[in-house]
Amino acid sequence: MIKLGGPVFMAQQKAAGAGESHGAAGIDPVLLARKHKEKGFTAAYVPQIDAKDTALVMATREAFQKEGVMLSEAGYWENIMDTEAESRAYHRNRQLDSLYLAEEIGAVCSVNIFGSYCHGNGNSQHKALNFTDEAFEAAVEMARYFLDTVKPKTAFFTYEIFPFDITDSVENIERLIKAVDRKQFGVHLDLVNLINCPRAYFSSGDIAKECVRRFGDRIVSCHAKDIKMKEPSISVILEEVLMGQGNIDLKTFMRQIEGLSRPIPFMLEHLKTEAEYDSAAEYVRKTGKELGINL
Repeated sequence: MIKLGGPVFMAQQKAAGAGESHGAAGIDPVLLARKHKEKGFTAAYVPQIDAKDTALVMATREAFQKEGVMLSEAGYWENIMDTEAESRAYHRNRQLDSLYLAEEIGAVCSVNIFGSYCHGNGNSQHKALNFTDEAFEAAVEMARYFLDTVKPKTAFFTYEIFPFDITDSVENIERLIKAVDRKQFGVHLDLVNLINCPRAYFSSGDIAKECVRRFGDRIVSCHAKDIKMKEPSISVILEEVLMGQGNIDLKTFMRQIEGLSRPIPFMLEHLKTEAEYDSAAEYVRKTGKELGINL
């Protein structure tokens, strides 16, 4: 069952960019949960709150449960592979906090990218080392460390699929599932992030089917967006665009996710304005209606 969600805009909140949290400030959980319901969302990003603020965590959990809105992901988008030891330790501790928050607030998962062998922003500094066996082993060890430390019973730890590291392919993600060998290690399926060449661009539906075939119920949450290849061009330039303006086979993607046994958050992201999110949500709902999928 697909649960559609996306950011909501409170007061003067701006849209989150790539590598930023999509969760709204969690000062008033009742108002925030109601805002999601008003938007017709059945899923939400975890608000930006301190995992140690037990009262606010519990109030948020209860508010979203009351409105029937599933909390999807607690995102921590900092570089847990930072080459500077102090920064690396800090971000890994914060990642532990994110997984703890996901567990306590009743969210599906905590998510981060693998990171990059650099100091600072791991979203935009890309290194050859990110694709090595060393990187793969580091990803395995980190996932085990986070899960074995927090010991979540319901929340999953997930790596965001990302074209600039070892999570860049269906095959590598399947290898990670087997190597990590932990029940609460899940797959956060971002189909657009698997589109990294023209061949993939023209076969996104087949890739979605392959993901479901290989990962099955390890898939715990999805990002919903679209991608367009620049044409005419002799270089490969792929850019995220408003849902419905690109080439993602949304019908196949949704049909595959709907067939999974667990409820799956289907989260809009990386748009600029509330109006764009409204348009994207309308397009997904229209597609769902055509497929007989109730969002």
